[in-house]
Amino acid sequence: MKIDTDAFLDSFPIMGNGLLGIFIVTVVIILGIYLLRALTSRKAEPVKPDAAAEAKEEPGVTGAVKKESAMDLMKEREKKDFLETEDTYNISNDL
Repeated sequence: MKIDTDAFLDSFPIMGNGLLGIFIVTVVIILGIYLLRALTSRKAEPVKPDAAAEAKEEPGVTGAVKKESAMDLMKEREKKDFLETEDTYNISNDL
């Protein structure tokens, strides 16, 4: 089996053009995502500190509502579950 080194070396510019095309398309997609994010993002309205404090104390307040992230809610639930678990692996329970 003979490898044609001239043909192999001639293929490098073609492969380079292909890789350059992939790079350009990737950059265009990334810029498009940033542009869409900038155009469609909503700015959060500032919450008054007094209204936020009242909302924490009284859940029935119709003013500002404290927004919690999903991660905060998950951490609180894990703490609650951890504190409520019973230790069932005691040696005295097994006897």
